[in-house]
Amino acid sequence: MHPLVFIIASCLQASQAVDPEVNMTALEIMQYWGYPSELHEVTTEDGYILSLFRIPHGRFSNAKYSCSRPPILLVHGVGIGAAEFILNLPESTPAFILADAGFDVFLLNHRGTTYSRRHETMKTSDNKYWEFSIDELVKFDAPAAIDKVLEVSGANGTYWVGHSQGTAVGYMTLAERPEYNGKVKALFQLTPTGTGGYVKGVNKVILFLYKAVHPILDFCRQAFGAHEVSFNLRALFQPFVQLCKATFPTQSCTLDRKWLLGPSTRATNESRVPVYRAHAKLSTSSWNVLHWAQMASRRRVQHFDYSPAENVRRYGQITPLAYDYSFITVPVYHFWSGDDWISTREDVEQTSMRMLRREVVKGSFEIAGYNHADFALAQDCGEMVFKPIVKIVRSEEDGMGYFLFLKGDSLGALAIGFLFSPEFGVEIAVAELDALVSGFDLVGVGMVMAVCRGGGIVVGEGAGGPEGGGVLGG
Repeated sequence: MHPLVFIIASCLQASQAVDPEVNMTALEIMQYWGYPSELHEVTTEDGYILSLFRIPHGRFSNAKYSCSRPPILLVHGVGIGAAEFILNLPESTPAFILADAGFDVFLLNHRGTTYSRRHETMKTSDNKYWEFSIDELVKFDAPAAIDKVLEVSGANGTYWVGHSQGTAVGYMTLAERPEYNGKVKALFQLTPTGTGGYVKGVNKVILFLYKAVHPILDFCRQAFGAHEVSFNLRALFQPFVQLCKATFPTQSCTLDRKWLLGPSTRATNESRVPVYRAHAKLSTSSWNVLHWAQMASRRRVQHFDYSPAENVRRYGQITPLAYDYSFITVPVYHFWSGDDWISTREDVEQTSMRMLRREVVKGSFEIAGYNHADFALAQDCGEMVFKPIVKIVRSEEDGMGYFLFLKGDSLGALAIGFLFSPEFGVEIAVAELDALVSGFDLVGVGMVMAVCRGGGIVVGEGAGGPEGGGVLGG
């Protein structure tokens, strides 16, 4: 074969290579990058069986040497599921960053999404399965997930990181179930979404169309009930591409997610686009989508609007009840952008900031140049979003991080130093703790002791030492 032909063939073959993560499940992606992964099933009071993923520690952590690892629950946007938090390379992937920083990471998959499509008595082919709105995510999914996180981790509280709809579910859960303020330590709200009533771009067109035809949609809902709404973003944009071509035949009408999400000046890892597309299938209930349309058109954070008669039966009045955010007592931190076309500046200021009690809002971080998806997918989201989160939690948690001591026969101890960077909280170690210890040529080392900041002592075997691992204090 001619060398040039060989080179061209090799290039073509390389260009057609498929990223293995395209065909992986979420748990397989975690394992692919070296993270421990667990699947926990959560059964809600109304019979839905949810998948709760767990990453108990980071790649370079050995559980037997771990000190306090506070749980943190990541909650996704409309229909996409927990996959949105694991689609980048580890250094810019939210779930992996938090695991490496010393958290016990949990990822919720709401009912109806890719990994939570089971029920005790119903199938997804049953219309009744899809009879849920945001209210059911708030009343059933979120409380059940929080309780499971605390059960599995053994902690008395968890941190909440919501993105898009996940922020609204966080607000509404603590407002509707005030007792859960005692189980959630803080809300970290990425793109805090109030009503969706101040959207821009294509979203504004969609909202205008809903307002024009909502009587018809309400009739169809009452006549035909709920059903699944399933699509990917590429399919969602196609009607607008065709409309653009018909209206402006001489213009270039290209598919661009920025039409929906907002302009972005942040670098996206283009090599990951096939992975994004493979896992970007959105699946939820038509009532969930309709609930957002109702709130957006009225600019009111409220329960689902059924009909005047049904509202009276459910709420005791002809209009839906509003959610009262004054019941929220935990610290709240907002991460938002003026370039987000879904959770806009106006929505943050007119809804979230106004509805919350002033004293609970502990921080508001505006990130210029971010669109709606960048808070989970931008290459620098670790630096811009999750580094501040880690710093805030580390300032509150005594047990995150530890000193390492090598204990010899003479009972002397050598302090090696912090294994956690005090600036970011990511472990400096580049291998398992066993490998790190074996790199020191120390005579008589029989045991490794990790002395936690909170006072606990975790004991494990040293380089050739016989002692087993176990927690001696806490």
